[in-house]
Amino acid sequence: MNSDFWKLLESMEVSDQQLYQGMWKRKHISASYFLRNAVRSSLVDSIRASSQWVDNCKKAKLKCNSLAERVCVANINYSLILPGAILSTIILSATAIEAFLRHCYVSVLRTKSPRISHAMLKKMSVFDRNKPILKIRDVISKVNASQLPDGLEAEISDLINFRNDVVHSDPIDPTSITQVKRGKDGKMVEKNLREYNYYADLTSSNRPLLLVHAIMATISHDKLIEHITGTAKDMNIFHFLNEVAMTNNDSGLIWNGLMPTIDYENAKKISQEMNSMNKELNKITIKEMTVFLKNMTL
Repeated sequence: MNSDFWKLLESMEVSDQQLYQGMWKRKHISASYFLRNAVRSSLVDSIRASSQWVDNCKKAKLKCNSLAERVCVANINYSLILPGAILSTIILSATAIEAFLRHCYVSVLRTKSPRISHAMLKKMSVFDRNKPILKIRDVISKVNASQLPDGLEAEISDLINFRNDVVHSDPIDPTSITQVKRGKDGKMVEKNLREYNYYADLTSSNRPLLLVHAIMATISHDKLIEHITGTAKDMNIFHFLNEVAMTNNDSGLIWNGLMPTIDYENAKKISQEMNSMNKELNKITIKEMTVFLKNMTL
């Protein structure tokens, strides 16, 4: 906030509307800060639920008579406490990335040219139609940031593809290695089944998503934001960062030390325990599980 705002604040007759206008004069606000808060909220729930699931699985290991029975208990517990928290963390992380990109692009564009013109509206329209990776490249070009490392671009692409498949994917034939999808030209073509480098097809098992996937999505988000804001050479990036600071002092990041209820090392430990437990439960065969379920109904 500049000196003009503080002078305005000293006035006894100033209204809330005048204060608000003074605070946000020539600045932009978006919902990206709320999305980051939503990601943190989901992440807290993911960590808490994952820890509870691991504890329940440990108890079941002592009480159950077979691996099949343990799997049954694990699946029920998983379905009740984990899917919403983990999936929302991942999807909201992808959404927060797109909200950040839109805010940054529009802010820098309007800061350079405060007057809205037909050319500016056309640029914004083209930006909106682009795929997320192209949007990232547009923002990098606009703020003169360094090229995105290949590894990070692959992470972001995987995250966005997973989010899109969850929302828009077609039903598949699980016995086939391919699925029919509509290509760019509108024609129906055969493509490989949904495959990701960092995430899991939701149709692949009863417990497809783990805490590690939620953590991965949030870290990918932060790495992208840190790369763009940290390597940008355009001075207008500071105006954008000031806008971010107006709503939250998190610098646009999810993991930023502002979450006293979340400790990365603790989350990492829980995630490793969850991976280990899930690997142990996955040793069950379809035949063994089917026989167990059949015997339960007798």
